[in-house]
Amino acid sequence: MADTIISLVVERTGDLLIQKIVFLKDVRGQVERLQNYLVRMRCFLKDADQRQDEDARIRNWVSEIRAAAYDAEDIIEIFASKIESIKDKGFVTRLAYYPWRMVSLNKIGKEIESLQTRLDDIAASREKFGIKNLGEGTSTHGEELQRLRRSSPLSEDKDIVGFEKITKSLVAELLKADRNRRVVSIIGMGGAGKTTLAKKVYNHADVRERFNCRAWVCVSSSYDYKKMLRAIIKQLNPITNELLDMLEKMEEEDLERRLYQDLQDKCYLVVLDDVWEEAAWDCLARRAFPDVGTSSRVLLTSRNRDVAQHADAYRHPYELKTLGQEDSWHLFLKKALGDGANAGCPPDLEEVGREIARRCGGLPLAITVIGGLLLGKNKSKTVWEEVLNNFSAHLSRSRSEAGAILELSYADLPANLKFCFLYLGLFPEDSVISVRKLIHMWVAEGIMQKRDAVNLEEAAAYDDVERLCSRNMVQVAEMTVDERIKSCRVHDLLRDLAIRKAEDEIFFQIHDTRDDQISAKSRYLAVHSLPLDKNYLGSSTPPLRSLLFFNVREVSLGFRSFRKLRILDLEDVKMGYNLPKEIDKVRLLRYLGLRDTYIGKLPHSVGCLRYLQTLDMRRRYANWKVKVPNFIWKLESLRHLYAKGMECDVPLKIEGLRNLQTLSGIRFDDIMHNDMTTLTSLQKLGIWVDEWSEIDELCMHLSEVGSLKKLHLFADAIRLQPILAGLSNLHRVTELKLSGRGLFMLPPDFPPNLSRLSLSSTWLEDDPMQH
Repeated sequence: MADTIISLVVERTGDLLIQKIVFLKDVRGQVERLQNYLVRMRCFLKDADQRQDEDARIRNWVSEIRAAAYDAEDIIEIFASKIESIKDKGFVTRLAYYPWRMVSLNKIGKEIESLQTRLDDIAASREKFGIKNLGEGTSTHGEELQRLRRSSPLSEDKDIVGFEKITKSLVAELLKADRNRRVVSIIGMGGAGKTTLAKKVYNHADVRERFNCRAWVCVSSSYDYKKMLRAIIKQLNPITNELLDMLEKMEEEDLERRLYQDLQDKCYLVVLDDVWEEAAWDCLARRAFPDVGTSSRVLLTSRNRDVAQHADAYRHPYELKTLGQEDSWHLFLKKALGDGANAGCPPDLEEVGREIARRCGGLPLAITVIGGLLLGKNKSKTVWEEVLNNFSAHLSRSRSEAGAILELSYADLPANLKFCFLYLGLFPEDSVISVRKLIHMWVAEGIMQKRDAVNLEEAAAYDDVERLCSRNMVQVAEMTVDERIKSCRVHDLLRDLAIRKAEDEIFFQIHDTRDDQISAKSRYLAVHSLPLDKNYLGSSTPPLRSLLFFNVREVSLGFRSFRKLRILDLEDVKMGYNLPKEIDKVRLLRYLGLRDTYIGKLPHSVGCLRYLQTLDMRRRYANWKVKVPNFIWKLESLRHLYAKGMECDVPLKIEGLRNLQTLSGIRFDDIMHNDMTTLTSLQKLGIWVDEWSEIDELCMHLSEVGSLKKLHLFADAIRLQPILAGLSNLHRVTELKLSGRGLFMLPPDFPPNLSRLSLSSTWLEDDPMQH
């Protein structure tokens, strides 16, 4: 994690030196020295990151480096933004600011000097924390997790619940009359029961009868290829001292050749349990597993969908979902009550027992661990309530297999995906998270790696969502019709893991009771469900970068205390007052979420937010309006503007916003008063039209917008049909959405390159697609 933060900060400070060279020229040398120092610090961080879980001192050391890196970026960005803020002022004003500029230069020089001293002290403490001697005769936390994870087909769980149907399907798949070698894959999140299911199939009577040669090997995330080959060979041959000596002396190629010969004339079944990397499959499939028409099979389990699809692109993997409520309850009873499960649950324990089962989130391994814990305890309501109240602690104990399996999933993530995963922990339990919103936040935070072309950070962020879903760290909640992820959720136990890791690393904090104290070191703060009578953030002024509110009715903010904010999300906060004009003090703000707030007017000072990328002012109801002065054109970094409910006394000026990609909820008149060809990055456009809107003129007006791909026309309570013409002029539009009760039939023409048409909330009486 810290390695990622340092890498991002080094990259961004380099970008700042290039982009803000005019404003940083007098401190360029100091900034470059600071950047080079961070590069050298980064050399020690990879090993330190791996050791954080075993040593709190190392965790604190890494935390100090990360905090210093953040402070370095803040110092440079805030200074550059202050100097840049006067670039458009007149000569006399700039001259008047000259003494202030000298004072600011002296101040940033002292701040950088202080930060250098701080980094020197951190570096000097490295040997004290044992960072220098990593890996010398010590067992890493990751290796301990791997030992807990190792599987064998011998100890089959007889209490398996809810797998009857999928077991039958898997057995049938393995027994199909196909002479080619086939790969059958089981995927699912850690603890979903993949290994348990594979054991059941492996030991099935029909499978044992069909395959005269069977072997099982647990691959894991840090596999030893030669050990893997030896393990399979040992299962295929009588164990003798001669065989063992020979295998130990064999090189990799010899082992591959021996395994290939052992399997060549056999109808074999090999289970590769817990495969994490495509490379692990490639090694075995290409050189050691013959495909010679013997109807052989490989059964593969993985948390990663990409691995399964790589192993056999022609077959969809079998995906294990979490157990339903009743299956979870039945498995819990078997594990927690043992033989007594047949007699049912004692009435006084049922309510708390069902809540414990629910907290396991349908994850069989979690149910098994918690049930096993309760089996050895007194069957009293007090004892079961104690387990429920300390649920996360019981499940995440270092020697718990459930905790190990979940931690392995996190430990295997690339560093940038660890950041993304931890960020998801800020959202409340059971949240359905908009992927679009998540992408805007990640891009605003600056955690996406720089791409060669412009405006590709959003694409990189979506790729990271897909990667987390593919690894079963995040669950898909809703898909679009073109099979893109629209919303997602995080399993409760994985969210608990994210919170625990984030708190260990002082990464973020969740504030959900009046007694919570906000850490002075918090960079990311989520405020959840504060009581109505006391919505406050306390007197602490942490160096926050993200401040998110959920289920909070009202809050009072002093923006002078949050000058380092990049993200402020007030969605659904029913603020009883307008946004304070001091918002301009938050110079680095990149994401401002005001969706469904009671804010009735934005101050002119929002126009000073030069770095703002996303401004979301959408309103759920038509009568909820927000008045906006004519400042949008000043937001030169703006990428996404959601303007439904926005009102402006004069035609809104938006031309010249070269970074704008999304413009949604804008009025017809505002569009027609702007030269839309100046919006050179605009891809998505949503317009409110009425019965006076000349759609054909609109289409001609938009026909030269070269980047426009998606158009959405909103119309409510009007008959659009006589005027909905001219769409054929939009040659570049590939997606069209028509919404509102004003649509009674399809328009007379369409964009010639249209590939997707969406109709919603219309008054079409006949199905137009039948024709």
